[in-house]
Amino acid sequence: MKKIRYIIVAMLLLGISVAKANDKVVSETLQTDTLKKDGNDPVCKMKVKAGHTRTAVYEKTVYGFCSEGCRKKFVIEPKKYIRK
Repeated sequence: MKKIRYIIVAMLLLGISVAKANDKVVSETLQTDTLKKDGNDPVCKMKVKAGHTRTAVYEKTVYGFCSEGCRKKFVIEPKKYIRK
């Protein structure tokens, strides 16, 4: 009986992690826009010039990034880097 419980819990946890991974994939596929005007990288605050293609869209706003590492950090946890 305990084995069945462990299997059920493991399956539920696996399902949750797969759902989170799918959310990240959707976020990463929205990065096709180019940056329309100069801005700052929301992660490291470096300047990013207009026309830059390393971008991500969050709440209908396009953000530009100085590096792929900064873009990935933002995609994983955008609320951490956005001030409102």
